[in-house]
Parts: sequence; structure tokens; C-alpha cells
Amino acid sequence: MFIHNDTKTMSTLLRINAGHIRSGLYRVFESSIVGCNREIQFLENLTNNMVIFLRDLDIPGLTLSCRFNVIHQKPIVSTSSGRCELGDLLVVVKYHIPSGKYEAKVIIYQIKLTRRGSLTCDVDQAQLDLLCNWPQFSFGKASDGGPRTYSINAHTLEFGSYLLEQRSPASGSYLAGKYHCYGACPYAMLVHSIGPSSVSINHLPYTRGDVHNFFSHLILEIGEHHFYQPVNDFVNALYRYAGLAPDPPSEFNEYCEKVEDDGFAIMEINIETKGGNYNQTIS
Repeated sequence: MFIHNDTKTMSTLLRINAGHIRSGLYRVFESSIVGCNREIQFLENLTNNMVIFLRDLDIPGLTLSCRFNVIHQKPIVSTSSGRCELGDLLVVVKYHIPSGKYEAKVIIYQIKLTRRGSLTCDVDQAQLDLLCNWPQFSFGKASDGGPRTYSINAHTLEFGSYLLEQRSPASGSYLAGKYHCYGACPYAMLVHSIGPSSVSINHLPYTRGDVHNFFSHLILEIGEHHFYQPVNDFVNALYRYAGLAPDPPSEFNEYCEKVEDDGFAIMEINIETKGGNYNQTIS
């Protein structure tokens, strides 16, 4: 569903060029995961390669770009059951229309690489419960110093998803039934139903391959719409957390875990008509 007719027109232009875009996305994912043995390395490769791909992508009538930030700390949320990591990657696709308005859809991914020498990924149960059920949780401090709480009743299954990739695959070792894909993007409830403690990424029914899932998000076919205010508020908090928007001092003290060999990233993909301008932050 599109709120604005201009958004539908822009999405149609991308659909018309689907073959060209998917070919580029195949290269992005292949260059990001082949020979890659660490999740943070894949995350950094993916964000950097996406910037280059979208910068050089030629779609008549449209300009696509990507900005991102990767930080070496994990966002930690608190629920009634305890504390757990949120995820690894927030992907935001924003369509900027000539009126100055925009539409955006968002997905939060937990990235997992398979066990060495296998096609099985292990799953953390506390995090799986969060991405499946979205119980009320706190993340950061409110202006009065107390915890800032969020109650999200997601409208889409894929708002909480997984990005499951082979560990250090050889070039061309694609998943069965996932054309030119090294990984897959099941939503969290599917992981729970076929897992829940581990899943084989070569046997995921009703699941798009990594490239095809990203393309579906690019054309706004999937993702949680930013017009849903609780999601928009939470996404804004993650922008502050990741340094893509100003944050009050100490807002996220006690809600982060600093890690040298891991991290969290926001990838914001912006789409506009040629010559258009857009606001750099979610509002």
C-alpha cells in the first residue's frame, strides 16, 4: 500500500528496472559474503558495497543513494523477562516525493553466519522472543531520567527478521532454490516455528533469498511503515543511538554493550526524483 501516488510511480520505475537492479544486488551480496568469516565484517562489507552500488546505479528519472553508520556497540533493551540485544542492522528505505513529504518502510535484522562447515545457524532465544512478539521494552532514558518505554504491535511479520548467511562461502555456492543467493531473510516468527534454537538456511520455506528480500524492500513491497508512530519513535531513537541524529547526553547509558569485534548499523536507502532534495533525518 502506498500513501502517495508519487511513491507508487517511483516504485513502478524501480520494478521496470528490476533485472538491472537485482544484477547489481547479486554483486553486492557476493562481494560482501564470499570468504567472509565474521558477522561484523559482513556488516561492514554490505554497507560499504551498497553505497557504491546505489551511487553508480542509473535508473531513468530517479536518484538512489545510501548513507550508513556502523558502531562497535550493541543496542540492549530491557523487558519484563530481562535484558537482550536488539539486533544488528536497521534498514530504512525512504521515498522522497516532490511535495517534500516522504514514505519509509523499515526492517530490523539479526545477522547470523552459519556454524563452520555447515548450513545451520544458532538462534538466541531471548532475542528471538523480542523480534517475534515485541513485548513492552525500555531503551534509553526519557527527559525525566526514567526509562523510555516502547509498546510496538507490529503490523508486518518482517519488521523483526533475520539475515542468515553462509560462513565464508565459495563463489557460486548458492542456497538451494534461492537464485544467486548466499543467504536468506526469514521473519522471526518463521525462525521460531521451524527452529527455534537453530535453523538450516538451506531449508527455509516461504523465505526470500537475501537479494530478493532487499529488492522487495527497495520497492516498498515489504517493511513496517513509518506512519505507525510507535515504530517511528523507536526508529528515531535508534538514529540517535547510532549517531545519525543528535542525542541527549547519556540517553543510552546502560542500554548498550561495547564490543570490539561486533556492532550495529543503520543503512538508510534514499530514493528521489532526479534533482529533488530530501531531509537527511527521520522526523
